[in-house]
Amino acid sequence: MHRRQTLGWAAASAAAFLLPGCGGGGSSSTPTPGPTPSPIPAEWQALSRQVQGQLLLPGQPAYEQGRVAANARYDDRRAQALLRCAVAADVQAGLAHALSQRLPFSLRSGGHSYVGSSTGSGLVIDLGPMNGVRLEGEVAVVGAGATLSDVYGTLIPLGRCVASGSCLSVGVTGITLGGGFGVVDRSQGLACDQLLGAQLLSADGRLLDCDAQRHPELFWALRGGGGGHFGVVTQLRLRTHAVGPLQLFGADFPLEALPAALAAWQDWPAQGLPEAIWSQFVLPAGGAQFRIWGVAAGESAPLQPHWTALLQRIGREPLFQAWQASSYGSVMMGACQSYSLPQCHLPSQREGGLLGRVSMTASSDFFDRPLGAAGIAALSAGVAARQGTGVAVLNLMGGAIARVAPQDTAFVHRQALFSAQYLGEYPAGTAESTLAGAEQWAQGMRDRMRPWSSGGAYVNYPNALLPDAARAYYGAQAPRLQALKAAVDPQGVFAPLERA
Repeated sequence: MHRRQTLGWAAASAAAFLLPGCGGGGSSSTPTPGPTPSPIPAEWQALSRQVQGQLLLPGQPAYEQGRVAANARYDDRRAQALLRCAVAADVQAGLAHALSQRLPFSLRSGGHSYVGSSTGSGLVIDLGPMNGVRLEGEVAVVGAGATLSDVYGTLIPLGRCVASGSCLSVGVTGITLGGGFGVVDRSQGLACDQLLGAQLLSADGRLLDCDAQRHPELFWALRGGGGGHFGVVTQLRLRTHAVGPLQLFGADFPLEALPAALAAWQDWPAQGLPEAIWSQFVLPAGGAQFRIWGVAAGESAPLQPHWTALLQRIGREPLFQAWQASSYGSVMMGACQSYSLPQCHLPSQREGGLLGRVSMTASSDFFDRPLGAAGIAALSAGVAARQGTGVAVLNLMGGAIARVAPQDTAFVHRQALFSAQYLGEYPAGTAESTLAGAEQWAQGMRDRMRPWSSGGAYVNYPNALLPDAARAYYGAQAPRLQALKAAVDPQGVFAPLERA
């Protein structure tokens, strides 16, 4: 089932309650086969002998499957080689080879970048096989190539989980380093707030253990500063929490109810909404209706009065509403409950993966104050005017997110009332002209909402059209991050802060 507007309320399944921006299930387009492989050049033979993982070259069947990232928009990019790393030493060897040969390189964990950062024309260093997850007491030790399905599928049966996102094929490293929204972030904090330590491969080839005591400035930057700027993270240590029952709730409304509904929804936290309740507002382009839905931790009794009060403040009868008690595993694993863990991956991530790919582009905003009537009208008009696929997705923030001081981590948007994502999502194989149009619309939505937004943007929703990107992503933290970047990567081995 697709992850965007349609939740399929009639289906008595937690898989129906899912977030946008991840793609759907089922098959996707097959990349065009490359040329017949020629003898392996000597320099690639040397690297191949050094690594425990696989070095894949054009023409090999495994290369054709593995070269494509999650975002099918960039399927036309053909790397000279794909290094599937098995251990940290493989990452070291791959980076050293790229630098010695003056090859451009790309780093890949999950491969979901909206701007194609995890694929390129040189060497793709893919950490995907480094996907081990183990529990040490209440701390998860996670390989940098693990996806959220690896993390959730391993930890939830043990009664623990990491607060993170809902797109199961996303790499845990990328989402954590950039911040990391999820359905329990108001009660547990962002994914980056769960980070207790990380192993990082530096620009000069050293493996550094970073935490609050060792390399504390790097540890600060890794909590919200984005991936691939200061080195290559090869392992994470993440705080876990005990799992418990969850409640799913939501309602569809006619479009004419939008002004009252958005005004009431954004005011919900001010009305005493418990941190255990998280919610999302979904406004699809060209639709006759919109949706408010969410997740509440714990039993149903604490949720019911708050949901009832919200509906009363909206003052319109929903077209449909639903309420569903569920287990933690059912919500977080979604449609993958019927899959084995290997199947709950993209085919390019793991053999036997059944998850599908889409072509995606997006932009983002943060709002520190409630939108007034003019702001709500501008948002509605911008989405309504979109001729084609598009959706505005608003996530309530606050709670545990706001309890962390903005200067304590590189994620600076702590005081936001809610975030926004303007997303265009299409089937694999969609023409680039269509995707470029969606990209323009997404940035146009950000421009339209600038009078009411904070001016910030979310680094995990990178946008190639974003001006002054470092300031938008990192705000007041940008100078500190730039100074650290200059100190630890003076030769500019890794991506600049402006390029997410």
